[in-house]
Amino acid sequence: MAKSILLIEGDPQIVELARDPLEDQGYLVLTARDGSEGLKLTRKEQPDLVMVDFDLAGMTGSVVANRLRRDPATDHIAILMIVDEDQLEDVEIGRGGNADDFLIKPFSTLDLITKINPLLVGDDDLDGTVVSTGNGELDSKMGGGVPMGSLTLIEGDSGAGKSVLSQQMMHGCLVNGYKLAIFSSENTVKSLVKQMQSLNLDVKDYLLLGRLRVFPIETSRLGGDAPSVLTRAIKKEEKGRDIIFVDSLTPLIPDSSEPEVMTFFEECKKLCSHGTTIAIVVHSHGLTSELLTRLRSLCDAHLQLRTEEAGNKLVKTMEVTKIRGAEQQTGNIISFEVEPGWGMRVIPVNKVKG
Repeated sequence: MAKSILLIEGDPQIVELARDPLEDQGYLVLTARDGSEGLKLTRKEQPDLVMVDFDLAGMTGSVVANRLRRDPATDHIAILMIVDEDQLEDVEIGRGGNADDFLIKPFSTLDLITKINPLLVGDDDLDGTVVSTGNGELDSKMGGGVPMGSLTLIEGDSGAGKSVLSQQMMHGCLVNGYKLAIFSSENTVKSLVKQMQSLNLDVKDYLLLGRLRVFPIETSRLGGDAPSVLTRAIKKEEKGRDIIFVDSLTPLIPDSSEPEVMTFFEECKKLCSHGTTIAIVVHSHGLTSELLTRLRSLCDAHLQLRTEEAGNKLVKTMEVTKIRGAEQQTGNIISFEVEPGWGMRVIPVNKVKG
């Protein structure tokens, strides 16, 4: 049965721009001209997704979204807010917000499809496989694990544990039989193996068997062409790999424009829609807040790592801000420590507070 989308939009041009490509994708598209009509249709038709314009006359899109969220009959329905770029700060996205994602006007067909497809993935569309860290406690905190076919953003400041988390995920995937590739600006093959061995994550056999391939990124030689070169390399490698890690993208960013970085993520998103799983590590300080907002929205999963003070000591934390299609509840904040010979160890809340 075709999934249904309700478009609440007062501008006929935007309605036409969105309806035709959505119907070409096989979706059933319903329309409403204003907020009042949109609320009534949502309750009556129970669409799988509501697209609502922030700029609706009379009842604004934000008010419509808030009412849908508060109504038990509609609070389960995904919401995509259509906004102008200067309205991004007024839109609350994700857990606790009034919308699941946003779409910036003017938008292309690719922008539209890229945004709505992940919001329409339900339990029946998932094959049940996830990217596991190999640590049951961590996986549980991460909603059961990141579903395969996801684009994941692992973000945080220097020393927050981003590489350790990605290596933990890599090892868990290898143990579960997946084939991996990592594009690394942080390590050579030798240093990566040594670093993972220090965390009790030995990958030598997987390298020898060809199940893991490591590609050091020489950023000084790539310059401004880095995003496009890396995109081509990933496309070439993904044909024989289940999962691809990029750790980290940050050194490639200074010589690249924001549109080039955004295009890189969009190309990765396309590969994920075809079944590839991609995880990208970035340093928070290496990107503008506006670009980070866009990237977080584009990605299916977002893991935010920080180093915070707890009493008289520093503690690493990971906030699972979103995982689309997660088996369990997400939004957890996890405290952990990196222990030589063990890897990531979750710290109980009472220990952190103590």
